[in-house]
Amino acid sequence: MSSSRVSHPILHLEVLEADGSRTSDHRVFCRLQRSSVRVEECCECVHCDAVTEGSAPSVDCSIPVRPLAPEDDPMGESIEVGTLLCRGTVVLAESASAGRALRMLREEDRRSVAIVDAGNVLIGVVHEAGFMGRMGPVRAGSVTASMSTAVAVHERTPVRVALKLLAASHLREATVVSDDGVPIGVFRDVDGLRWLSGARQAAEDAADDESKP
Repeated sequence: MSSSRVSHPILHLEVLEADGSRTSDHRVFCRLQRSSVRVEECCECVHCDAVTEGSAPSVDCSIPVRPLAPEDDPMGESIEVGTLLCRGTVVLAESASAGRALRMLREEDRRSVAIVDAGNVLIGVVHEAGFMGRMGPVRAGSVTASMSTAVAVHERTPVRVALKLLAASHLREATVVSDDGVPIGVFRDVDGLRWLSGARQAAEDAADDESKP
């Protein structure tokens, strides 16, 4: 049986706790299961070949199916947003203060930060704009007081559907969550549009190659 070599980027979830400490969770979006799994589980799979370290860590596998390539789905109607993720994300624990959230937004030059509960499940989001005009005592309170409902994208959502969701919500980005509601990365409209452009070009190139004698 033939197999396909696939490199799964390791998605690093970093949770900033109330005391300033950080905890981590590492997952990959498996192209065989079409869902995210923890790296330790991935490494126990019979299809796992190696774990690559460095600036772009990944789990490299040989799977018994050929996963969809961009040229197979130039409209982005089947390929999941989980396959586009390559880094992961940093989120804030619900026990943290609003002031810590504001510092995080400013220090990391972000417009929003996702908030998670004790089980790392997404429960909301804090936007930088939400602090405009707020007084000091408010910032000293719990981050949940400044939190709004998060618009999340499930990891198996097709790229085109995810882009429509962002447009309908007037957002440029949204947190991508696993089946159990844990953030695994961030989907940005610019990344989705670039992927679509590349997929269409790849499809055109493949068609040209097939038409050549």
